[in-house]
Amino acid sequence: MLGLSWIRRRLRRRAAFLAAMGSAIGATLQAILISEVVGKIPFIVVLLSALASLVVSAAVVYLVVERIAGRRLREVARFAEQADAGDYLLRLPTVGEDEIAEAGTALNHLLARVTTLRVSMIDQTRQLQETQAQLTLKADLASKSEELEQRLQERRILHELLRLSVTATRLDEVLSSIAERVGSGLSMRETAILIREGDKGFVLRAAHGFQSSEKLIGRVLEPGAGVTGAVVRDNKAVVVHDVTEDPNYLAFWGEAPREGSFAAFPILHQSNLLGILTVTRPATAPLGEGPIRLLDAVADQAALAIRHAQLFEELRALSTTDELTGLPNRRLLARRLDHEIDRTRRSNKSISILAIDIDMFKHLNDTCGHPTGDAALRGVAEGLLHAVRRVDTVARVGGEEFVVLLPETDLAEACRVAEKLRQQIEETPLPGGPTQPGGKLTISVGIASLRADEDGAGVLARADEALYSAKRRGRNRVVVFEEGVTMFPPPDTK
Repeated sequence: MLGLSWIRRRLRRRAAFLAAMGSAIGATLQAILISEVVGKIPFIVVLLSALASLVVSAAVVYLVVERIAGRRLREVARFAEQADAGDYLLRLPTVGEDEIAEAGTALNHLLARVTTLRVSMIDQTRQLQETQAQLTLKADLASKSEELEQRLQERRILHELLRLSVTATRLDEVLSSIAERVGSGLSMRETAILIREGDKGFVLRAAHGFQSSEKLIGRVLEPGAGVTGAVVRDNKAVVVHDVTEDPNYLAFWGEAPREGSFAAFPILHQSNLLGILTVTRPATAPLGEGPIRLLDAVADQAALAIRHAQLFEELRALSTTDELTGLPNRRLLARRLDHEIDRTRRSNKSISILAIDIDMFKHLNDTCGHPTGDAALRGVAEGLLHAVRRVDTVARVGGEEFVVLLPETDLAEACRVAEKLRQQIEETPLPGGPTQPGGKLTISVGIASLRADEDGAGVLARADEALYSAKRRGRNRVVVFEEGVTMFPPPDTK
């Protein structure tokens, strides 16, 4: 090392200087004494002799110091150089008991402390690395666990939609279930599903996450309106990452905040647009590529569930609805009659039945043909529907036979309703009417009100009997099933 080499040279120079100075002083004193005592030898000779002695003494001292101290200092220097190169495990052997030895001992102690510190630093570094590795592993595990949980949640949603696609039979339940699972399972702020309903267009049938979902149910999307209108036009998903920058965003008729991101996905079944799945997310958690890809898959799976439920509802409607007129058939009438009877028993209110038959309908079919007869049936059904309340039920129970169920209606009110229906049909121009006897299509009506000990079949049978009585008494009239039959209009007395 440079420091020890410099120290070694300086020690040699200082020892030689001190030896020379001592020799010089001694030689000078010796020369003075000799010149004074002898007196014959010139002083300059004596001085030169002293100087020569000085040089020799200095050289001898230099060599002695170099041999005694220099070798030991070189050993210390070599040892220090090895330690400086990183070999801290070396120790300097004992080199005496003087200052050099003390310096070596001090260097050994220093190296021991450095070694201990290095070991401690290595241990701490290893512990830090292990801790960092554990923290990294924990962070990775937490991230993977969160990602795995999200994937499992996505699979649960798709599995539930698959289950709905093969088990659900009621459309409203399917739509509500899809909206709830997408909204809560995929962390959407608002979720809504619109379904195509014939000429009405797209009707909002299910909503989740809105403050007032009931205000949205039944709302109709105008053709081409808003961002969602592009989905109807192109059958492709539309994503708006920042709705504040899109003036076409309708914000669900003002029921959703106008911030964040919005997406609408077509619900397609065999290229037929059944509906639209719409979602929103706040600006703090916008829709990313992953959720968008998943929602696209959800829309595809939802199409199967929705179509399955629609088919069931269509089959259910066919089993309870008259295909020609669209009215409830005998099966649905019986179900509603039983329900109303149970409700009437609890509320202690009246219920009445009107049995209706088109007069001389066979004559109309024979004269004008069955297509005209079908048109006449549809006309009578429409006339009856428009003349009764929304709570009433008009059903077709046979070829030209109809029944009207009047909840919470006593006999007197039933008579007024029946006469109104008879007059309306008589005054309405209907297909084939001019070919009928009298030049118009007419109906006969029988009335019966539920008795305390009677079931649905009983009241229907009494209404039918009153109807047959009206037929026997000349048709185009209303007859009440009671003792002392009442007829409207009164029978011809001529």
